[in-house]
Amino acid sequence: MKIVVPIMPTSMAEIALLETKKYQEADIIEWRADFLPLDVLSTAAQQIKQKFSSQDIIFTYRTEDKAECNITEMAYANLIATYASAFTYIDVEVMRFKTISLPDNAIASYHDFNQIPLNLSDILSTMSARQPKVVKFAGMPKTKADVLRLMSETQAFSLQHPQQLLVTMAMGEIGKITRLAGDSFGSSWTFASVDASSAPGQFSLSEMLQAKALLN
Repeated sequence: MKIVVPIMPTSMAEIALLETKKYQEADIIEWRADFLPLDVLSTAAQQIKQKFSSQDIIFTYRTEDKAECNITEMAYANLIATYASAFTYIDVEVMRFKTISLPDNAIASYHDFNQIPLNLSDILSTMSARQPKVVKFAGMPKTKADVLRLMSETQAFSLQHPQQLLVTMAMGEIGKITRLAGDSFGSSWTFASVDASSAPGQFSLSEMLQAKALLN
């Protein structure tokens, strides 16, 4: 199971202050570009790539965690087209922006901050049908039964689609087990934090490295 660590700089000055040594044991870096103004992304992308030149990087412009979508579909599509070739992976919110063409390195992602949907298997199938590099789902469980259902449906989907790289997780405190035990139910990546977390329930990178060593 690979460990992804997000970075969320809010200015060019914060990019300059990023201490790459803290992230060197992460398998993948996720750059949350949505924390920066659109007009500085080009310059920021160059600096991010220079700082993390030895690691795979995901470009992510997240809108699903905002109360209101802060970007038009056309502008979002332009971001995907502009930065897809510049990074190892590019996150695409396919359930919100349904008409965007997916590049070969796309992560088809969907985040539900209210629930683990009862039609989760249908959602995974819909995303996988777009033929992305990775299918990613994260949701907020209300009960432990929701967590078990996510794990069970992830395993079933991974067995039915063995060629599809799949990443799922339940957020929050009761969902933490899904961040630790992904390998056991078909989820290939987990997300951990350095300094600040990008989602509720994330472990720190050092905690995830310790857990990974124990479980392996």
